[in-house]
Amino acid sequence: MADQDILAEAREAFKDACEAEDDNRRDALADLRFARLGEQWPVQIVQQREREGRPCLTINRMPSFIRQVVNDSRQNKPSIKVHPADSKADPETAEIYNGLIRNIQYVSDADVAYDTAIESAVSGGFGYFRLGLDYAHDDTFDLDISIDRIADPFLIYGDPGSTAADSSDWTTAFVIDIMRKADFERQYKGAQAVDWDGDGYGELGEPWYRDNAVMRAEWWRREEVLRPIVLLSDGSVVEEAVFAAQAELFALQGVTPVTERAAKSWRVTQTILTGAEVLEENAWPGKFIPMRRESRHCGRCHPGHNRMRRRSAVWENSECFRGTPASPAGPTIIF
Repeated sequence: MADQDILAEAREAFKDACEAEDDNRRDALADLRFARLGEQWPVQIVQQREREGRPCLTINRMPSFIRQVVNDSRQNKPSIKVHPADSKADPETAEIYNGLIRNIQYVSDADVAYDTAIESAVSGGFGYFRLGLDYAHDDTFDLDISIDRIADPFLIYGDPGSTAADSSDWTTAFVIDIMRKADFERQYKGAQAVDWDGDGYGELGEPWYRDNAVMRAEWWRREEVLRPIVLLSDGSVVEEAVFAAQAELFALQGVTPVTERAAKSWRVTQTILTGAEVLEENAWPGKFIPMRRESRHCGRCHPGHNRMRRRSAVWENSECFRGTPASPAGPTIIF
């Protein structure tokens, strides 16, 4: 697919994802302001009550409720456990895999990634963590898996058509990052100047491009593909391309093909782009987009609004409030 076709498809896919998540993100921001910043009164009501000399109590009890749910989750952290499934499986091999997985979680500080995702979900309704893959050292070709923290869940745009609670059915996703122009040129252009008025950037609008910043996006795609496989006489199954490349070796071992079929599989690709150019394209060695969504309905704080207003009504009708002499500085606002 040509770069221009990829960019057009990416911009359209991102637009669909934004439209699908718009209401949810707006509610999540309102929840965060309510629970974390204590902004529990609409501006117009605050102004009206100030004019009338009435209190706007802000008794923010949400952080304690959030901590309670998060701490319960910390006591029951997600775990990955490998079990031998049939008579051909080896318990010792399963234990080796368990050790490797525990090491990945330890080296990655996976507990921090899990806790951040859960706290984001409890506070705003959703949170994420992701898998990473990078070279183990700067002088090796060995790759290490990592479980990475996503501090800002608003940087992730999932599949609008997803129905799975754990995001395992995602076929598209975006991870965005707003970069300053100078940082973008240094990282991707070798400090060469970019023609921001040309090269396709001049035609872009927000959110892809603004005065001093450009949006870089990881566009993840998961596509169904057919993978030819071959059943061999020794009971093993290999891809058709592997058998063709090693046909002589299999013949020397007396191994012959028994049957073949086209198996359904998945191809996952990561395309790093801006709205105007494709920067990188990488194949992911897995069948799923490497991100996990955590969702919690308790992130919705709207019922707390009315409780706070009722507290103010009780307070302003109390003897304590009515017996307080009027202050020349204005109404009493208690926080």
